[in-house]
Amino acid sequence: MAKLTAMNAPITKPRILVVDDDPDLRELLRDYLGKQDMDVRTVADGPGLRAALEHDGCDLLILDIMLPGDDGLALCREIRARSRLPILMLTARGDELDRIIGLEMGADDYLPKPFHPRELLARVRSILRRAPERADEDGSTRAFRFAGWTLELGARHLVDAQGVVMPL
Repeated sequence: MAKLTAMNAPITKPRILVVDDDPDLRELLRDYLGKQDMDVRTVADGPGLRAALEHDGCDLLILDIMLPGDDGLALCREIRARSRLPILMLTARGDELDRIIGLEMGADDYLPKPFHPRELLARVRSILRRAPERADEDGSTRAFRFAGWTLELGARHLVDAQGVVMPL
């Protein structure tokens, strides 16, 4: 009997969701991380975040603290209450107390602005490596390997050892 295991290696590009109210920074991050073979989507606020997670989910959330409406700390706490989704806080509020509060709210890492893009990339890759499995927003596993097959739950298909996709 084949053993069913959650996958540790990504099947597709990591899905990154950037939540920041600065359109220039959103574009910069989308372009930079996109060139690093990541699928990057961006939104400007809490309602956009909730809609994006409900519609597509993601593998990592990059979240600004100072947002219109619900701030990033409240959104982090809300997400952490129901999910293991990795969260990287990226914010202009970089004093020690703000970093501690962000981490206590459930963030996996915290990077103050201004930042070096390569440091951001290193932190994103580190968080993705530590993630136990690719998961939907609710923390459920997205892919399993067994007997030479890969079951991709979100895409609703099987992939054989040769890479042939069989829709379900």
